[in-house]
Amino acid sequence: MDLDDYYHLIKQDSYQDIIVHDKNRIMALADCYKNKNLILSVEKETNPLSEESLRVISIQNSTDSNNVVAIVVSDEYRDADINNPILWLHLVVEACEWYEEANDYLTWRQDFGFKDNAFFQDLYTSLKVVVPKTRELIGYDVKAVDHHHIEFNTDVAQALRNYEI
Repeated sequence: MDLDDYYHLIKQDSYQDIIVHDKNRIMALADCYKNKNLILSVEKETNPLSEESLRVISIQNSTDSNNVVAIVVSDEYRDADINNPILWLHLVVEACEWYEEANDYLTWRQDFGFKDNAFFQDLYTSLKVVVPKTRELIGYDVKAVDHHHIEFNTDVAQALRNYEI
């Protein structure tokens, strides 16, 4: 085996590790859904949200119907239309992570490519309350699948989109 073959194997093994890691995230999402007795539902599309590829997903614990949290998620690839609560939970976790990772409104807005207007300012402000309430329901240990898998519809994204409970 020459050096190029060796480096190819290392890269291939690393890629396989990434795939396994992200598929484990799908299992963690499913475990979160089941163990925390979550109920998720996608709200009907409304403007101006749908014009920006945004949807509202409601989440609650089945044992506490009084604690319902509605969070705005990015749905550029129309995943909310797929009847799959594990996929919906991924969208919820991703929305939390994007908010948590942004340093401020400007960073969050630019990451999404949103215009600077009152609608997005209000949406960002609402996330200050909604994200912690969502995290109370789902916890902090669950992570979203890396977005590049969703964007390029890799086998990881397909596994998530086709996941059956």
